[in-house]
Order: sequence, then C-alpha cells, then structure tokens
Amino acid sequence: METTLDSAPPVLSYEQTVPRGLVHRWSLSEVFLTGCEPRAGTDFACAAQLPQSHSYFRDHPDHSRWYDPLNVLEAGRQAVTYVAHVGQGVPRDTTFMVSAWSLDLSDPAALTCGERPGELRVDGTVTDRRERGGSVRFLAFAMDLVLDGHPLGRLTMDVGCTPTEQYHQLRRMQRGSGVPTAFTLPAEAVGAPANAFEVGRADQANVVLDAVAKEARGLTAALSPRTFANRSMYDHPYDHVPAMVLSEAARQCALLLAADGPWPRRVVRLDGRFRKFAELDAAVELSAEPGAAARSYRMTARQSGAEVADLDLVLG
Repeated sequence: METTLDSAPPVLSYEQTVPRGLVHRWSLSEVFLTGCEPRAGTDFACAAQLPQSHSYFRDHPDHSRWYDPLNVLEAGRQAVTYVAHVGQGVPRDTTFMVSAWSLDLSDPAALTCGERPGELRVDGTVTDRRERGGSVRFLAFAMDLVLDGHPLGRLTMDVGCTPTEQYHQLRRMQRGSGVPTAFTLPAEAVGAPANAFEVGRADQANVVLDAVAKEARGLTAALSPRTFANRSMYDHPYDHVPAMVLSEAARQCALLLAADGPWPRRVVRLDGRFRKFAELDAAVELSAEPGAAARSYRMTARQSGAEVADLDLVLG
C-alpha cells in the first residue's frame, strides 16, 4: 500500500531543494533533487538541478562544456531515495544499499552546458517491490532522463532496504566487532596517488586511485583511503565504500586505459553490480582492462580475496 508523509511533497520545480534528510544527505550543497510528484500506482516524476560549480562533480578539465554523467547518476539515486520514502512508505530510519545500477546515455550531446544550471527531469516507475514481515526490503526502479528539454537516456537501479538499527546490528554481527566509519579512520594514501589530470581531475582531492600499476592489457590499483576526507564522496559517516565511489574508481581506471584514445572521454554507459560490502578498514584491490567492444572497460574490486563489485563502462 502506498503511503505519503504528513506534509505534501513538493511539485516539480527547480526553485529549491527537497529536505536533505529525504535523500540521505547531511550537506545542502550535496542535494540536487528539487521536486517530486509520486503519481498513481508506481509512477513518479522528479526534478533535479545540476550545478554549474561543484568541488567534485564539476572538477574536470572540460567542466565548462559538459555536465558530469555521475552527477546525473547521483540525482537519480536521490530521486529513488525520495520516492522510496514519500511514495513507497519506507520509514526515514532505513538504510538503503544499492545492489545494481545501469546508466545508459543514448544522447551524450544532451550533457552540453548552457548558461543556467541544468534542469534534469526524471520520469520513472517502481518495477519491483518486495516486502518481508510487513516492511519493504527491496525496490527496483526504471527512469527516463531528460536534460534541459533534450532526451538524455535511461537509468535503472536496484536498492535493498533495511531498518537502520537492524542494519547496524547485522553489520556488527557480520564483523564480530564494531564497525568504523570513514570519519573515524585515517585518510592516508596507500601508495603514490594517480596523477589528477590523467584521471580527468583538476583537484588531487578527487583522485581515488593509489599505487597504479600498468600491465600488458590493463592495470591494477588500490582504492585510496584519502577519499575518506572528501565530503562529496563521504557526505555522512558511511561504514562501507559507497557504490558512487566505486563508480568513480571505475571511471578513473577507464580514463587511464583510454589515455591514448580519442576525445571526448565521457561516460556514456555504466553498469555496476555491488555484491558485498567493501569494508573501509581493509584494502580494496582494483583491476581493470579493456572490454570486447570499442571504448569499453571493466573494473573489478576485490577485498580479502573476494569480489565485492564489478563495473562495465563505455566512454564516448
């Protein structure tokens, strides 16, 4: 049964952001969703503003020309989180865990920046909903994306839902001890950081790769704990590596492998599968290589010998 919050949800508008708690953000500067209309059944429409200036999402050598595809992905994640709370009756004290997402930009030219901040429209539907014990435990979403009036592409996302107190209990039981957060651990490199320009960055603080080693076909690297100090990547006290950070790592690996390839080098497709928690206090080992298709790449993340995530990207 659908439920709504006591106050009416904002209509589609780009005038102000939605309450930050409903998209699981501490900082107002990290909120991009500006309105949402849950509709009859499982459909919804959302609005988000893509900023012209941002320390993470606009930190690219060609930032003045294109909006960041990962900013679109984050706006979609916020839409999913908001709709789960407002349209699907998921309580606020719920922890969400992305298990898969797929971003397919059918017209990357639609990412072209104009004079004003980008106005993203998300028209979506809940494609799957699973309950256990009277609580929503899983939601799947499919969304069509339009940026500044131009069709941009499609995004799908699968999200697990666990009551937050139960989530913390399960995490402690899994580890057999307390669970550190990014705010309690040292943010230090575990090898020489990758060169910022080579991974499409101007600010070294947004580089997520350490100890990069080129191989005959691909590369290996370490996911850098330096990111723990990055308040865009870790806006609040995560107790594991977020899917967005692993997606950024995959992009940076792909850019290193595409160093001699043609421009532009935007992400035009990203498929991520997040299989296990990537713990913050153990090394996350990355390996990447070109895929079978032109300008395609795959990155795999492993921890303690087990695969925690794999991501496929296409640049264009």
